[in-house]
Amino acid sequence: MTLFLKRLFIFIIALIVIDQVIGFLLSQLYFHQQRGQFAETTYAVDSANQDIIVFGSSRAVRHYSTSILSNSLGKSCYNVGRDGQMIPYYAALEDVIFNRKKPSMVILDINTWEFYVGASKYEKLSILLPYCHKHPELIKYLEAANPFERYKLFSAIYPYNSTLFIAANNKLFENDIPKDENGYDPLNRKLDAAGIAYTKKIIAQAKSESLMKQAKTDTLALKFYKQFLQKCVDNNIPTYVVISPTLAPEFPNERKDRLLAITKSFPTVTFLDYSSDSNYNNHFEKFADYFHLNREGSEEFTKELVNRLAKLH
Repeated sequence: MTLFLKRLFIFIIALIVIDQVIGFLLSQLYFHQQRGQFAETTYAVDSANQDIIVFGSSRAVRHYSTSILSNSLGKSCYNVGRDGQMIPYYAALEDVIFNRKKPSMVILDINTWEFYVGASKYEKLSILLPYCHKHPELIKYLEAANPFERYKLFSAIYPYNSTLFIAANNKLFENDIPKDENGYDPLNRKLDAAGIAYTKKIIAQAKSESLMKQAKTDTLALKFYKQFLQKCVDNNIPTYVVISPTLAPEFPNERKDRLLAITKSFPTVTFLDYSSDSNYNNHFEKFADYFHLNREGSEEFTKELVNRLAKLH
């Protein structure tokens, strides 16, 4: 028994050492990214301190030209939007950024489908795992997906266990990755004939199935939304909640009505809805795909938004 315990102790120590060494190597690879989503997330979490901060999903990344916002409003601007993320991510990032510096303006790009019930919006918060040791305030958001995340972080490998392939690829082909424009990463393409036909099919299917009426509302997501707005109000920051242009007009639905009602309850917060704007609805030439404006469309939208902000702010 003594020999067994001794060997078990040595084995555990060896595992800990291996975990720490491999975790250290993975962290070096991860935090030395110069381009790509990991580099952009690292800047957003660790360094973003501009006057105007744009939050949101891939639609924020593609739709808001930081240079147009900055040059037109005379303020520095950074876009911390991230592909595939939703309201829990924005709330987590807001916590970290506001602890560093309070911006003078916040733009939150939002979509009604972010408030459908689903675990994926919380599971995707794993992108924040590498930052939890430096920013422990992030842990409570990760625990929305798994209450044991705090304990898994004792492993040095765990925060990077899904990053190796992308990090290695980004390092090897760094020069092939387009450089973002202060977080803005526009799509330089237009829908071709096949893309337009496919998109029309998606629109027709959405109308026939009335998907928005079938989905349940995620009350935790609504809680994070209110938290996000309350933090802006507490810091007296002019905040604009925007549904940016959509290719198909968004159907009237109770989620949008609820978002509008919630937003109106917060002073210093303004709701701007472009989802039924005829300047963009069914204008296929302004879109790169069903969800995203292309560069020309996004620059047109940002200029229009700037004119509105100048009058409101």
